[in-house]
Amino acid sequence: MRILVTGGAGYIGSACVKLLLNKNYDVIVIDNLSKGKEELVDKRAKFFKMDLIDKEKLKEIFQKEHIDAVIHFAAYKSVNESMQNPVKYSDNITGTINLLNAMVEFKVKKIIFSSSAAVYGTLNKEIVDECSKLNPINFYGFTKLECEKIIEWYHKIYGINYICLRYFNVSGDSGLNYVDPNAQNVFPIIMEVINGKRDKFVICGNDYNTKDGTCNRDYIDVNDLVDAHLLALNSDYNGIINLGTGEGYTVKELVSSFMEVTGKNFKCEYGPRRAGDPASLIASNSKAKKILNWFPKRNINEMIRTTYRAYVNNS
Repeated sequence: MRILVTGGAGYIGSACVKLLLNKNYDVIVIDNLSKGKEELVDKRAKFFKMDLIDKEKLKEIFQKEHIDAVIHFAAYKSVNESMQNPVKYSDNITGTINLLNAMVEFKVKKIIFSSSAAVYGTLNKEIVDECSKLNPINFYGFTKLECEKIIEWYHKIYGINYICLRYFNVSGDSGLNYVDPNAQNVFPIIMEVINGKRDKFVICGNDYNTKDGTCNRDYIDVNDLVDAHLLALNSDYNGIINLGTGEGYTVKELVSSFMEVTGKNFKCEYGPRRAGDPASLIASNSKAKKILNWFPKRNINEMIRTTYRAYVNNS
């Protein structure tokens, strides 16, 4: 079975490529390398540097490579940047449409889509399930929701089978020693403070309606996440599935865990809230357990240890 992985040189994509190859799939990777790193792509995969905006080159790849299914990671993903530069982030939608059109033309009938908990926005409930209200409060979340809707229509009209996996906060390392070149998320930002690249860690807001005033998040290990993609690839289900642990950690709790696990103390201070940040976002993963027989295996301390190890190995 030949799998096309878009964004396969990125943090999650490269981990998924490695797992697919270890399970004896043939893998084709495309990535524009805006954040991905070619050296992370397993040499057993066939790699193409390109952007999904390039419709003609995309068609060439589909024509030559005889693809059976697609795992679609490629997207711009910074919440802050999406609010400042929505024109750039519109490419998330355009690229997905181009990909789906190529699938239709070359009769590829399966896509696993990398979606996000950002589609939910701010909800007045502790646990978020797939039936929760959809109300993204940043442009990044909007692009993910629009892609989900478009994929669903292509399923209805063209019979493309799909699973959209709504990720919560992905963390840890898959053994590829990935270091984010433009850290936007809390794990890599904390590591940049520990390594001296930043002089302090700023907690964005301490007046949220949570137990200690800081944002509460569900952190899922990247290895658990890519395991779910393999299960989704082999499932007959069509629809939306959350991927999270069902447990929340506030930013303040996460900082304490980082200091305890790594043995490194670092400077922290409070700053203003970030635009578009909900107070709490915790997954219900009962559907993933039922449909995919998927269960998260790694805890927060393991995610911190593997992240720390990746940065030490790159220092």
